[in-house]
Amino acid sequence: MLRRTLLVSALAAAGAPAWAQTPAQGGATAGAQTAPPELQTFTPSNALEQTFIAALNNAAMRPAFRRQFLESHVLLATTSNAPDAPPLLRQLRGEDRAALIFTSAALMAERLGPDTPHVSLTGRAALLRLRQNHVVINFGYAPMLMLDPPGVDGFLDIPATPESAGPAQ
Repeated sequence: MLRRTLLVSALAAAGAPAWAQTPAQGGATAGAQTAPPELQTFTPSNALEQTFIAALNNAAMRPAFRRQFLESHVLLATTSNAPDAPPLLRQLRGEDRAALIFTSAALMAERLGPDTPHVSLTGRAALLRLRQNHVVINFGYAPMLMLDPPGVDGFLDIPATPESAGPAQ
């Protein structure tokens, strides 16, 4: 079984303080923790996002989303624009850190800013690159998917289809 969590509002309760550790407005001391933002809904801008939203409430759509994610181009946030820059990691709860993948440039730009360094590659190539990390797909949005390393491996165990042939970064 894949270890994965489809998140709509649970992440806010489970790992909220670690996501945003900035001082609150009004003279709070440094290190004070702010409440995490509510997860935003979004209008899908591509077929992958349409399938992702459909998979939120329809378990029968989840295998289709996984296959489509692996074959679609996604954006991986990185620490710089340098070739082979490491992924941008965000603190989860405890010691866990997660890499951020977005299903469209618009979602990434809205969440992290339009100048955020990133690389565009297939979902499979992104997960291969992040294999030992936790991964969050569409951080801050509903739906959002969080994968632990065994969950990443579970996605990667899905065989490639003949239509997915071609180079990957």
